Parts: sequence; C-alpha cells; structure tokens
Amino acid sequence: ILRITDFKKPLIYLGQVWILIYLFMLTSLFAETEFKLYQDMLVTENLRLRTPAYDGRKVITVLNAGSKVKVIDIGNEETIDGIKSNWVEVEVQKGATDKDGNKVQYGVVGWCFGGYLKETSQTKYKPNYRKGNGTIISEKEDDNQIVEIRKHIQTVKIGDLAKSEQRIIYSDTKKSKVIYNLQDNDEVEISEIWTVTTKKDNFHQIWLKVTANGKSGFLCFSEPYYSDYYKKMLDISSYSIPYANNKWEIIETINSSGKKWTVRKLTQGLSVFCNEDEVELRDKPGEIGTQIIAHVPSSYKNGQGQINFEIEAVTEEIDDQKESVYGKERWVRITYDGKTGWIHGGYLSAERGGPKYYISEDYIAFSLGWYM
Repeated sequence: ILRITDFKKPLIYLGQVWILIYLFMLTSLFAETEFKLYQDMLVTENLRLRTPAYDGRKVITVLNAGSKVKVIDIGNEETIDGIKSNWVEVEVQKGATDKDGNKVQYGVVGWCFGGYLKETSQTKYKPNYRKGNGTIISEKEDDNQIVEIRKHIQTVKIGDLAKSEQRIIYSDTKKSKVIYNLQDNDEVEISEIWTVTTKKDNFHQIWLKVTANGKSGFLCFSEPYYSDYYKKMLDISSYSIPYANNKWEIIETINSSGKKWTVRKLTQGLSVFCNEDEVELRDKPGEIGTQIIAHVPSSYKNGQGQINFEIEAVTEEIDDQKESVYGKERWVRITYDGKTGWIHGGYLSAERGGPKYYISEDYIAFSLGWYM
C-alpha cells in the first residue's frame, strides 16, 4: 500500500527541476547578446526601425517578427523592459515585411533596440557587381584570419591627405619588407582590395594591391589602432572598408523617365538642405512619368530643424534631364514615414569635406590625396 509520504521526495525534486528550467529559460530570454558587425539577425517581435539618436529616434517603419536584418553599426547599451542590450543600426534583408505584411525593400536601414533580435545562420550571399570593381575574386581562411579579395582597378595620385602609413608599399600583408615609399604626385595603380579579418577579435585590415614606379606590392589603406582616449583598440571598419557590407553592389535596375537606372547600394548619412519648404519623394528615379508618394520637410532654413537621413541606395547614372540650381545629380533612395522612394540628390548635403557620396573609388582617391 502506497502512502502519501512516499510521493513527497519525488514531488519536491520535480518542483526543483521545474524551477531550474524556468530560471534557465528566463535567463536565456533576457541574456545580453554580443553583436558583431555584418552579423545576420532575426526580429523576434514587431520592431520599430528609427532614425539615429541625434535625429530624435523617429520611427521609419515597423518590421514584422521573423524578418531578417544585418547589423551594420553598434551603438550604446541600454536597459528596456528589463532587457539589457545595445542599440544597433541594421540593414533590412530580402524577404522582410512590415507589421501589416507589406514588403520592405532590401537595403532599408534604421536603428533598433537589439534586445528584440536573435542570432540566425549567416546567409551565404554573392553580390552582383557585373564583373566590375567590387567583384569578389576569392576568399581564404585559416585558423587565425579570413581574407577576402575583390577586384578594384583604379589609378590614384598620392596627395597631402595621404597618411604616413598609407605611403609605404610592402612585399606582403605581413609587412615583411618595405618595397617603396610613395611621395606626393606618385601615381599608384590599384588592382585588388584585400580585407583581412582576424577571428580572435573580428578586427579588419584593408590592403590595396598596387604598382607604383615599377614597384609592386601591398599598401595598408586602413587598420585598427589603439586609442589613448578609450584605452583600447578601435576598429573603424564600417567607414574604412571600401566595399563594407557589399557597398556599391547592384540592387536592381529601374526603367523610368525614359531612362534605365542602375541602382547601387550606398549607406551613409545626408541632410535635406534647400530653400524649399519640402521636397518630393517619388516612387521611381526621375520626374517624368513618376508619382509623388510623400513630401519630406526641408532644412532649418525654414524653421523645421535639420532633416537627416540614412540613404540606402543611389543611381549610378546622373539625371541629365533635371536642370536646377542644384545642378545635375544622382537620385537617392530613402525610407520616410514607412514609404521607400527617391529624392533628387541636389536637395541633399553632407556636413563634411570630401566627396558627397562615399562611392568606393571616390573614397579611396580622397583618402590618398586626390584622384585622376
């Protein structure tokens, strides 16, 4: 005959097990995620994409749970709803939808709270460069590092903007031997770009395979550095890799305004700055036969505060049909108030020196002095 006391110990043990399981699940739910650049993530519940902090974190769109995004920048840490995580800038990947089930275009960018993202498998993706500059030639990997080699044909003249470490041509990427020291006005012929990523700390070195004055070797375009201010190594790869996150890849082609436009991915911040009270956001590049889908406020000249955007893509082609005080320009794709569309680049400005658009070739030429 079984007595009630015979069940006490098993019941107590079972209760302890369930408590441990619950605590484990709770810990896992609120565990802090360590983000890495260009890491694929999955949205766990409807998630607002916002403008940067300096622009007030205004909502761009709301992503549906299950949408895939890629981390392209990592911001400050914060605790929201008991979850400790970083704010991260993400790029929407293919197949994403908003909370209403509408398609969100590939390449839309915005900031979100990382506590509602979870890591997912990295998608193997081959970007389209039509065999031109940016085309991936090869990828190598060993126990310590990953080396990505891209085609890049360009001639650059060295100028006074080139840093001292950008003037040395080495025999290899390990700096085994100095081949040549570049001087102002030396012409450098670039044939390849090597991105060397260390597995231990995920740091990047950017090398250009070059020839100058009959000497061939490797020039260190950018590498991590130790910051006395932060007391640690810093990796500025999101800015210094000419093809970071497949920058300048061909996203699509669009026929509009009697022209075929080649749309290339280019993520960077610009401001709407012009005399008009607002500028038109159109469904396609060009003004002929395209539709206005929204009006975007202009700059603080009109008492509206500076309007900043993370642009997502630009047309490779210049619009030679639009004549205005802003000159002939590219068309720029942005997402505003849930609508993804096109603004004429003449209405936009960059608050810095150098090229307006960080197109890979222009960025390299500017960093090394000037381009031909």
